[in-house]
Amino acid sequence: MRQFCLSLLCLCTVLPAAKALAGAPNHAVQLARLAVGTAPAGLDAALAAWAQETRLRTSVEITHQAQPVRLGSKALFNYPLLYLGGGEALAKPSTHAVALLRQYVHTGGTIVVDDIGRAGPSTAFDRDVRHLFHQVTNKDFERIAATHVLFRSFYRLSRPVGRRADAGHLEGIRVGKHFAVIYIHDDLAGAFLRAATGGPALRAVPGGEPQREQAHRLAINLVMYALCLDYKDDHTHVSHLLRHRRGRQPPPEPDGP
Repeated sequence: MRQFCLSLLCLCTVLPAAKALAGAPNHAVQLARLAVGTAPAGLDAALAAWAQETRLRTSVEITHQAQPVRLGSKALFNYPLLYLGGGEALAKPSTHAVALLRQYVHTGGTIVVDDIGRAGPSTAFDRDVRHLFHQVTNKDFERIAATHVLFRSFYRLSRPVGRRADAGHLEGIRVGKHFAVIYIHDDLAGAFLRAATGGPALRAVPGGEPQREQAHRLAINLVMYALCLDYKDDHTHVSHLLRHRRGRQPPPEPDGP
């Protein structure tokens, strides 16, 4: 109950700022997928299921449909959380796209990177992700400690897993005190993918349905962390954090053709 009340306190305090950043209908928060090349099959449906679980389990006003946002479009500033999923090499981004991502992470945005390789982590995706975000931040990924606030932003988690459970840890890149880029190696989106019959499309390995539930909880923690920043560590300074991190984004522009 204490966990739930703290989460509601976070939402009541900072969600208006997150809504101001979001560009979804009726000012609801909306997940956005960074569109880099062709989207893997079923990815947008998996993100919609992620949003639905977040709406059902929390007080976050979030739309069910994920929004694809072209890498290099200023429309990315409409969204507090961007998702980049892939299982193969990434197309080389333009200098303009890298500059926009740099501005995004320095104005409070959060990017979740997800290796959605079906058989295991993708070496090509991992290589290109590390190169891209070194360009964006001039930093390398570091392991996120299991004691970090991310693991208690809504649920208390002891170990991050996705549909796979290969890595046993998350990596991230800090901008200030905030992890602006969070990298999961274990196909988080795959834990949400549904078959036409309504059941899970992919088996959670090796832990089955209990593991899938833990993946869903991690996904919800990621949303809460992106919206609430480090509120459990800095809740007495929320107003300052919001002014500092949310106040400098450029005005949103519609995505171009």
